[in-house]
Amino acid sequence: MRKRTHSREIALQVLYQLEVRGNEVLNEIDTFCREQGKDAAISDFATILAKGCIQKMKAIDQKITQLSEHWDLHRMPVVDRNVLRLACYELFYMDDIPPKVSINEAIDLAKKYSTEKSGLFVNGVLDKVYSTYIKNNEMVQEVTTNIRDNKSLEERAGADLHIHTKFSDGTMSPEEVVGEASKLNLRTIAITDHDSVDAVEIAQNVCHKKGINIIPAIELSSYYPPVDIHLLGYFLDIKNSMLLEKLAELRLERVERIKKITSKLRGMGVNIDHQEVFDVAEKGSPGRMHVADVLCRKGYCSDIRESFQKYLSDHGPAYVPKVALTLKDAIELIISSGGVPVLSHPGVTKRDMLIPEMVEYGLQGIEVYCPSHLPEAIKRYKRIAKKYDLVITGGSDCHGERKPDSKLGSTKIDDGLVDKIKERHDNLVGVLS
Repeated sequence: MRKRTHSREIALQVLYQLEVRGNEVLNEIDTFCREQGKDAAISDFATILAKGCIQKMKAIDQKITQLSEHWDLHRMPVVDRNVLRLACYELFYMDDIPPKVSINEAIDLAKKYSTEKSGLFVNGVLDKVYSTYIKNNEMVQEVTTNIRDNKSLEERAGADLHIHTKFSDGTMSPEEVVGEASKLNLRTIAITDHDSVDAVEIAQNVCHKKGINIIPAIELSSYYPPVDIHLLGYFLDIKNSMLLEKLAELRLERVERIKKITSKLRGMGVNIDHQEVFDVAEKGSPGRMHVADVLCRKGYCSDIRESFQKYLSDHGPAYVPKVALTLKDAIELIISSGGVPVLSHPGVTKRDMLIPEMVEYGLQGIEVYCPSHLPEAIKRYKRIAKKYDLVITGGSDCHGERKPDSKLGSTKIDDGLVDKIKERHDNLVGVLS
């Protein structure tokens, strides 16, 4: 079976389950597609089809209904109705696929999962859709404005799995991140905002239009005296109630921490008020990077690096630890939220002696490729990954203008490593279920 044929069958199953079980299916789409698809190319395309079709279902149904002289959409057999929806989604929103291919695949799906007459019926409806909207170039407006310049997943390559947005301490919006990733021809991205998943859903919607795979992710700040240790979590359930409750608690701690940091700075003669930091952070999780930004704006430091070296580093005079989440708790929180816990930029943290302990807690991966790791560090962490059976990840740690040397896509990993992270996630889910 061809890969995209398999993807269409998986997407059809998703739409069928949506009708049978309702909206509870929406939170299961990514996992279901991965489990059924196995191969990344199959599962990725199935996810794009299913989510894209669900997102555009109202517009698609309206188009089909406008052509209906003898058809009542909601009285059609469930399989026929959803085969038509999938095909129309391809016709309207995925113009890298020849219309003839979309129509023929839909006919085959109808024959396989419904009846022989269903194949003829689907053929007739789609022929009219094609003649009315496609052949005469009267397509849905979004096709010509948003889709035509996009590439399919199969034409993209590489992954940047460490990106921050305005929802933490980056300067780019989720939409800008996806737009830049598309220009760079990346196949997969992960937005890893500090203690926040607010940007993920926004980015998911844009990624589906652009033909980019996005991994729901986060970067959690944990505390192991006397330093902060950052942990990345990949393939999280961003709707997990326990996760969201903890993130709300962490945000409150961040607010209080900023007040303590600015109080320390004022005690050193650096006149900064906490509200100035909150104004810079806007809707993001307030952190040291925002304090550094204010220090630069007010002329106390020349750049972000100097702000950390002079005041804000883990051993700096204005440092205040975040203590609400221990290292063990952070790893367990990621796992309980369906994610894969990964040690972030270990060469920066310099706590390699803790890795065996982290593995005992449930650590599953290590960020080998990041801007701060020189070739020797990369070799070292690859050896550690092999020793403890940890998956290898990597990314730019992009913060936009706040870290101009770490541009999006400047550090990336190949698609094979992404597949291994997915495989680890699926194995973890299997063990926990």
